[in-house]
Amino acid sequence: MPHISTENPQPATVSSAAPRAQRPPRKLGLLPLVCVMYLVVSGGAYGLEDAVRMAGPRLTLLLCLLVPLTLSLPTALMAAELTALMPVEGGFYFWVKEALGPFAGFAEAYLTILYTAVDMAIYPVLFAGYLSFIVPLGPAAQIAIGIALVWLAGGLNFLGIRPVGMASIILTAILVSPFAILVIVGMPRLVHFTMPTPPLFGTDALGALGAGLTVVIWNFSGWENLSVVSAEIENPRRNYLRAVLIAMPIIVAGYVLPLAVSVSGTTTAAEWGTGSFSHVGYEIGGRALGGALALGGAVMSFAVFEAAMLWVSRMPFVLARERYLSPPLAQLWSATATPGKSILLCCVVFTLLVPVGFVALVVLDVFFYMAALALELFALLKLRKQMPDRAGIFTIGGGRIGLALVTILPILTWAATFGLAISAGVAKRDFILAIVLGAFVWPAYAFCRHRYGGPPAIDIPPTSITV
Repeated sequence: MPHISTENPQPATVSSAAPRAQRPPRKLGLLPLVCVMYLVVSGGAYGLEDAVRMAGPRLTLLLCLLVPLTLSLPTALMAAELTALMPVEGGFYFWVKEALGPFAGFAEAYLTILYTAVDMAIYPVLFAGYLSFIVPLGPAAQIAIGIALVWLAGGLNFLGIRPVGMASIILTAILVSPFAILVIVGMPRLVHFTMPTPPLFGTDALGALGAGLTVVIWNFSGWENLSVVSAEIENPRRNYLRAVLIAMPIIVAGYVLPLAVSVSGTTTAAEWGTGSFSHVGYEIGGRALGGALALGGAVMSFAVFEAAMLWVSRMPFVLARERYLSPPLAQLWSATATPGKSILLCCVVFTLLVPVGFVALVVLDVFFYMAALALELFALLKLRKQMPDRAGIFTIGGGRIGLALVTILPILTWAATFGLAISAGVAKRDFILAIVLGAFVWPAYAFCRHRYGGPPAIDIPPTSITV
């Protein structure tokens, strides 16, 4: 039986992990961790506008209340428990690998790379697009600004986790402020809330529900992502859970309250889309509030990209340590203890993608994210059996019923999303493409293992993980 001691502050020693280089004591404290988590998961209510247009204001409001309960809370609790159990650099990759084996761990990383590739490439484009609403920019200028954003975010990450955390505090304050003012100025709309005129379900009820649910899931997901840098967090066993408990109500309120103010008494959602919150700001708060919300869209794009770069850039680093990628990617820069070459690789890749200017396929994002999440949830169940001694660290309560709810609710949400979308005929092509791309995980695994050797053989069973 494994023994987990709460007295030893060092990360869990994973049997198959490569030796870890010594790091200087630069760690992410609770406040910056909360802000980075806010940016990784949300970044403000931007992004809900399309859900209002596709699903209608009533259904979008309802989903923003339900999805946190069926997806966000279970995912966050799962992440808090497994981070407390195994606070290692690489986070969810090692959870899955230790519980389900090397191939499952590689599949977890592969699926993560697929869904982050689309997301990370679109934010520089969105930044330039939002900025062009304020300052007229041609296509070439937008591409140049998008590329500059990539390297600015990369530069912050080169400096280490502390500068990223400090920048995230400032950016979170900038993003929260306009929406907070929108809610305060629009308080009469909340006090005397008038239900939007469009019905809960229109003529295409299944299509609206599937599309709306997909967009809302996209806006409420990512609670486990910062586990990838858990070894760079101060007291991750305690602070990850505390950050979740602080960030979640802020994020839910940050979606629901501005949305309720904006759609109160709405008669149509046909014109909703990017920039709609800014238009509402103009209506109830004048040019200053409208302009602040418009500028916030550009700030959001940079803030989310900068925070996401923190954990995304660690994925090549972890895979290189595991001997799935070139060994130089596993090197740390001595000055800042950051995986400099891994960050550099991510900056180059995203720079090449910026000129493409494609729009994120939310269906693909959600499919790959939820597939990776399913592996993490299975790992949660397996590690409960492999490592039952949890004395002194956070464990999801409620016994078997609590564990079942945390595991089943996200899977049901995922199944409902794609079942509805496919039955309504709005996502069949994307779903088939997702299946095809997902099927390439085995050839990718075989190639990387053959080319770089893969992890060394596990001589000690996973149940011998100790702290």
